Amino acid sequence: MKALTVYQAILKGSIRYLGTVAPPVVKSNRNIPKPVKVEEGKVYKWCTCGQTNTQPFCDGSHRGSGFSSIKWTAPKTEKALLCCCKNTHNPPYCDMTHFKVLGGGLFERFRKPELENNTDKPLVAGRLPSYQNLKEGKTYLWCACGRSQEQPFCDGSHACTEIKPLSFTPEKTKPRWLCMCKQTKNAPYCDASHLDVEVQTATEGHSI
Repeated sequence: MKALTVYQAILKGSIRYLGTVAPPVVKSNRNIPKPVKVEEGKVYKWCTCGQTNTQPFCDGSHRGSGFSSIKWTAPKTEKALLCCCKNTHNPPYCDMTHFKVLGGGLFERFRKPELENNTDKPLVAGRLPSYQNLKEGKTYLWCACGRSQEQPFCDGSHACTEIKPLSFTPEKTKPRWLCMCKQTKNAPYCDASHLDVEVQTATEGHSI
């Protein structure tokens, strides 16, 4: 890993690399953005080094690294999508920069022809719904574009489309059928739209 020898700053010095230190730690599965419920007026410490075990917040792992966490006061109570790749230009919020920095060929995957065409239409990820054990109070991001490799949940692949994932929080802990054909009128839950002829005759990975 190449060390940085100059003082670098993003957003008026919010993200700081002091002296000669390594860049933030970026891991493909650990550093995708996270939807987090934040409370208006509450102060949070956002991790800038990428080494924390409590992403996206600081747990002190930066000590001795030259990094410092960002103290951030939530402007309102909401479910915010916070950056975990540590390369955002709008900290602490995700700005989709993770697609350019994550490993595993994520960015190259978006260049496949079928992912470039019909970016305003969802792809049929599957012709059957996915049975998931959902937990009360936990926030999930349901993939609406059909391009995620972590179906039925979002992995950020919608960045190459005009489609946004759906954030939802179950009120009860129980198993539910989640839509995979992306044609449901009751997202994220299956409404039997997959039984339509055009869905059953569709090719998975393509739009209808």
